[in-house]
Amino acid sequence: MIRLRVLTASTGACTHISLHPNEFTYSTIQSRLAAVLPVNDQIILIGPPYKVPKDSLLRNNETISALRLGDEEDELIQNGRHSLEPAERTGSKRIFLFSKRALANNAPEPPDCVLDPAPGPLPMPTQSDIPPPPPSPSDVVETPLRNALELYVRQLMLDVAKGRVYADGADLRLAACRKCLSEMVAIAHALRAAVSNLSDHRAGAVRQRTQFSSDFVDAASFYMGLLQKFELRAGEGYVDETNTFSVENESLGSVPLHPSLVAAARSSGRMMETLLDTVPLDREKAWANKCQTAHERLTASAEDLEAAFGTAVGTSSGWNEEAQEDLAAEEIIKMLISEVEDADNRIRFSQSEKNDILASNQSEATRIMSTAVRNESKEGRAESAFSSLEEMAKSSSSILMTMESDDNILSQLSQRVADAKSAAMKRMKSRLRHISVAQSEIARVTSSVSVLQHALLQLKTDIGHLEHVVELPSSYQSFLTEIQRRRAYCNAYKSIFDATLERLNLMRADEIKLREAFLRGPGKHLMPAFYEIFVPTLATSPAVFSPQLPDMLEFQTLPNVGSQSTQYNSSSTESGSTLISSQVREMESNVDTKDQSVLVSADENSGNYDVMMQTMSQGDVAPRRKDDKAERASLKYENAVLRQKLEQAGVKIPPYIDSHTTTTIHPDENDSMDQRHKEQHRKISSLEAELERVQKELEAARVASAQKEAANLGPNSDLETTQQRSDKISHTSFEVGDIGLFMPTGRGRGGKRIYLAFHSSCPHRYLSPDCIDGSPDFVLGRIVYQEEFVAGALNTTRNPFGLHVGTKFWVLTVEVVKKG
Repeated sequence: MIRLRVLTASTGACTHISLHPNEFTYSTIQSRLAAVLPVNDQIILIGPPYKVPKDSLLRNNETISALRLGDEEDELIQNGRHSLEPAERTGSKRIFLFSKRALANNAPEPPDCVLDPAPGPLPMPTQSDIPPPPPSPSDVVETPLRNALELYVRQLMLDVAKGRVYADGADLRLAACRKCLSEMVAIAHALRAAVSNLSDHRAGAVRQRTQFSSDFVDAASFYMGLLQKFELRAGEGYVDETNTFSVENESLGSVPLHPSLVAAARSSGRMMETLLDTVPLDREKAWANKCQTAHERLTASAEDLEAAFGTAVGTSSGWNEEAQEDLAAEEIIKMLISEVEDADNRIRFSQSEKNDILASNQSEATRIMSTAVRNESKEGRAESAFSSLEEMAKSSSSILMTMESDDNILSQLSQRVADAKSAAMKRMKSRLRHISVAQSEIARVTSSVSVLQHALLQLKTDIGHLEHVVELPSSYQSFLTEIQRRRAYCNAYKSIFDATLERLNLMRADEIKLREAFLRGPGKHLMPAFYEIFVPTLATSPAVFSPQLPDMLEFQTLPNVGSQSTQYNSSSTESGSTLISSQVREMESNVDTKDQSVLVSADENSGNYDVMMQTMSQGDVAPRRKDDKAERASLKYENAVLRQKLEQAGVKIPPYIDSHTTTTIHPDENDSMDQRHKEQHRKISSLEAELERVQKELEAARVASAQKEAANLGPNSDLETTQQRSDKISHTSFEVGDIGLFMPTGRGRGGKRIYLAFHSSCPHRYLSPDCIDGSPDFVLGRIVYQEEFVAGALNTTRNPFGLHVGTKFWVLTVEVVKKG
């Protein structure tokens, strides 16, 4: 059985409950405490850290041990020792019971504390309560002397009875004071638990508010910049008074559309001359106004949240004042405990000794009376007896006076203890009400933060539509480049198709001539068996290949934007782009202007065309023209792809040079053209090699620049490199040498915090408890060893993380890189 002590927060009263280990759950504890408070009125906190307990936490062996340790500390008060040190320092835990009704604003005041026995004079026995002394066997006859002496003895017996009342009263008063002080200590601990729980609520609210404030500041800056750019883009025109071109500030009305696009718009019945004409301006402006209004409202709500948060959370000075008041209340308890201990060591022992003296005097008086009665006939015996009894009576009376004085001291002490507990209960009610109101306000503020976070995400989504207008100029330039590339592709595709088909037709014509020459020559002497049995197709014509090119509908719909230069590209380019552009311009100039009739394809298999053409007649000029056109179209397509990639990389693209002059090739120019072909191929190969060399130099320059920047970082560069490597956190797989981020997810067996690896579809990677020092908020470490297990029965060492039976899990041992 598990024996627990549950402390009532409002009164400090202790309730003992006994539970079987299988019944040790939150609902069972609530039902056992129903006699103290109704279940729907209960708030149970266990700690530290003080939270509403979960069944997994209650059934933890370490939690049970900590609860027993807390019970032992509380029992020290009842044994005359006090312990008001924070429970976190000893590792002990306690269970506190709070009442929801006591937190209400109209809750009744707690009753005043009354100790038993009540402060004030104790009820004393009278002479009638004292029985006569028992006669001795020799005192069978009553005499006047015996009657006179018996009066002294009866008085001494009454003094003994009063002394016993004072001695027992001291024990009862001190026991009542100890019990009352133990309840006051429980109230002080319960107040600490409530304050700790409030601190957790405050810390969570502060973290959430800080995250929202950071996100809001970043988003507000982005939104304001985006709205300003939208206003510039939506203008009819822009005049740059600084004579400095800036793509960021140009309006859509200053960017003209390509003439082919203007013509296409006119053919559809619309008038579009600039980019601004393509935008549904009224709708976009209305949407921008809505976004502006929403942003202003969100800003006002964020300001209201800051004010509400300051009111709910309070200031550190207010927290310090409350903490000082709580410490002062605990100091009063400590002072009273010290006084009770002193009274216990001094007065209670004194009262016991004095009572023993009174009892001894009474016994001695009885003996003197008996002796005097037996020796009544002897002279002087009676006078001696009366004298001794008179002295004893005076001594007993003096002792009773001192005992009464000590009892008054204990009465006053018990009255102060009772008054202190009454004040503590009233202060506890006020403080718990204040804490409850603060938690309610924090909950409302936290809820408001959540609402504003959702509103911020929604505003981000809504205002993101305006980026279409802001980014339209750069997207338009990419659109022109894309159209040029697609037209080049269509031209290259059709030209290569025509050239290939022409080559196949020429090869078939040559094949027909060769077959006719064979059949008219050696073939006419062959026997019929060669034509009918051996090779039935020996006298047939070669197969005809006549494919049909699909209709190039896309090419017909693409506007002819020509070779318009990307005049709206950003002026900021990377280092070395001018050198690359000059090489590209030189290659384009050499290819297009020196001899446009002789072009070399970038395709590695382009040489196969020459092999195929070896069978062609050297006097046929049309096929060569087809090949030249196909290769020229292919090069233009490759050039368009290259220009698009350079533009996407941010390199300034030189104007495209396109010559529309054509060269007529005559049959007698074939030899010289072949020579020029070889020479041009050599020059272009040289230019390509030079371009590759320049690219390598540019890359080397970039690497050297990066190395120089790294060297300027100082002696801490190695450490920063290590930290950068450490920032690469694994989350999809975990191998030895990887970096893992482990976050706390609760507590497992033994009450220790469980740290689970941050992962994506890679669950059940737990940090080894040997790598955990204290209770950090996270652990970042390099994996040095991992071991696979299968979860066994619950609440056993084979299932330390409370998983379902049969679940595979891994325990990772790491070299800690950072923790917080």
